Amino acid sequence: MVPPPSPSDTNPPLGPAILATAAARAGFHIDVLDLNIVLLKRFGNHVPLLGRTLGDHGKDRRGVAAAAQWLFAHTGLRDKPPLHLPDTADPVAGMHYPLSTVTAAVAAALSDREPWRAWLEHHLLASCDRPPTMVGVSLMGPSQVFVGLLVLRVAKQIWPETTTALGGSHVTLLREEMRSGGRLGKGADVVLPGHCEDEFVAVLARLSPRRVRRPLLPERPADTPFEYLPSFSERQLRHYDRRWLTLPLQFTRGCSYGRCTFCTYPLVEPLITALAPTAARATVDALVEAHGVRRFSLKDSLFTAPMLRAFAQELLREPAAGIRWSATTKANRALISMAPLVAASGLATVEIGVETIRPEGQRIFDKRADPVMLQELILALAEHGITVVTNLIFGYPGEQERDAQAQLAWFLRLRAAAPAGRVDCSLNMLEMVRGAPMVARPPPGVELRGVAPWAFSYAWNAPGWRRDFADVLRSVEQARQAAPPGPTEMSA
Repeated sequence: MVPPPSPSDTNPPLGPAILATAAARAGFHIDVLDLNIVLLKRFGNHVPLLGRTLGDHGKDRRGVAAAAQWLFAHTGLRDKPPLHLPDTADPVAGMHYPLSTVTAAVAAALSDREPWRAWLEHHLLASCDRPPTMVGVSLMGPSQVFVGLLVLRVAKQIWPETTTALGGSHVTLLREEMRSGGRLGKGADVVLPGHCEDEFVAVLARLSPRRVRRPLLPERPADTPFEYLPSFSERQLRHYDRRWLTLPLQFTRGCSYGRCTFCTYPLVEPLITALAPTAARATVDALVEAHGVRRFSLKDSLFTAPMLRAFAQELLREPAAGIRWSATTKANRALISMAPLVAASGLATVEIGVETIRPEGQRIFDKRADPVMLQELILALAEHGITVVTNLIFGYPGEQERDAQAQLAWFLRLRAAAPAGRVDCSLNMLEMVRGAPMVARPPPGVELRGVAPWAFSYAWNAPGWRRDFADVLRSVEQARQAAPPGPTEMSA
């Protein structure tokens, strides 16, 4: 089960879809109850044209934000005192509360039928005609914790003998805290951190009253290091707008760079795997045939320049009409000459982690790049019809407000110089996050002031200008989408 809010109304979640394939290969059937898109449909799709960005950033940003704010307002947490609140954080979205406060809020929601319990009961019962063996919840971030924990409680009320499980990247990040006394994971019978396909199937086998049948699907190619092919049901996909539906894929794991001091990927995905281009192309073909969808978003942490070239060449070997795809990469001058190739293969959006153009910030982040090269690269990709999502981080230790304003001005000039609509952005204030090297070894002058049990980021002695500047960044991100928010009540 995928609890809201998750930040996309175009991409179904990948993790549960991979588990569905792994289960099917062992003879089990699972349904993905995508409550995130069910809620988002009540608030989104008010923008006639979502723009050219494909992937997580190609969304109705105002609709997604409106759905999240409605959810946060109905948690019962807004009037509760937060714990260790970072300077630019929303306390409910970041779950910056004591464990006792979160537990009490979930219990209160469980005792009241509206709005949550009746809604969750309806969708859980509609998804199963008999008690399921397991109800699993995928937590990708702290904003999903409230509904996720509530689902576990409601499921146990409906089906007392059903096993409940927690997994997802946020659970992976918190696995040590869940092991130490089980405070966070006590609402679940099973906790499955990491890429847990094998463990998931093993749990199903232990719970099953029958012997595991032979695999229902053909064996995967020998050169595939893990399951490439996700399984989506038409019941799930019907909730998505087919004009913008983008299927998620992952062909490699880990990050071959793995040095960014603000990043948790080396902790969440420590194993680095290689790309199998032929198997990747076969996966795309299988999904086109199964669902008629030709838009794909690669969720690999870092799809390097050689990987981009290899996948593009595979797609062009026997071109499939209308394939469009997105990926995240690191700035590399080699991509400038590769722009015609990857564009011809259907690369529609590339997300590039610029982070900062200032030398002192690059030293702090351990990620260096020449701003002139960055500009040349972004414009070259944009001029070949590829939308470039430029990731920028502001408010690092020691940065002055005038420096942040200068970087924002640099981006706005860059966007204006590119073909219209071809440079998009993800503009963020620096967070001190669990598991990041910057938290393990704080920069000089940084004072970490604590982190709430379910939270992702620490409170720290950040400069006061960051709060107002975060509002400026949000306004820039949402400027091109001016749709009104959706309805204010939930329905089944």
